[in-house]
Amino acid sequence: MTSSSIFKGMAATALAVTFSASVSAATIYEAFDQGEVASSCGGAQYGLWTNGLALGSGSACSYHYSINPGTNFTTFDDGTASFTGTATNGYGIEATISLNLFGFTTDYSPVKTGGSANTADWAFYTNLTEDSSITVGGVEYFARLVGAPDNIGTKPVFQYGTGANDKTEAFGGSVWLDMYSANGDALFTEPNHWDINFDLGPGVGLDVPAPSTIGLLALGIAALRLSRQRK
Repeated sequence: MTSSSIFKGMAATALAVTFSASVSAATIYEAFDQGEVASSCGGAQYGLWTNGLALGSGSACSYHYSINPGTNFTTFDDGTASFTGTATNGYGIEATISLNLFGFTTDYSPVKTGGSANTADWAFYTNLTEDSSITVGGVEYFARLVGAPDNIGTKPVFQYGTGANDKTEAFGGSVWLDMYSANGDALFTEPNHWDINFDLGPGVGLDVPAPSTIGLLALGIAALRLSRQRK
């Protein structure tokens, strides 16, 4: 058997395993600023509020960041989710948001009801991975839920649903975040937590490869390329 045949066999096997393996269903929602504006800051729209971190100006108006296009909230059928994207304040300072959530539940209390007290279609995530962060002005701040892991059942966690943005009755979500330095020092914590309050567009469902198959997919592609190079 030639080396080209061997590589072709490797490629076929890896690709077959990849595409026959289980997939994880996901729903992607585009995230937007919630409808309430900062009237004291010239009607600035915002979705992220960096309480206590003034960049670009000493004014508290610099705490308000408008969510940029391409920011997404993605839910997975394994009980995890992500909130990723960027936001910019009125002084041109950009924030990069990368939150990885787990602990899905449809039953949690207390909740934030500034948008609506009707929680019939709400759902929640009760924890964040340790690498969840918001980078602002080039500095990475690590995020923990105000309500978890230490305050489960006494403080709110990540919530989403109709009226869950804590500001209006639109479909969206909200979360309070305690922020820490890379070495674990508390920087902006309850009651000086940060907020993300957001609206959501319609969800788009799709299937994505299970994480364990992504390496096989890369192996299959690499082997296929080698077999072609050896012809």
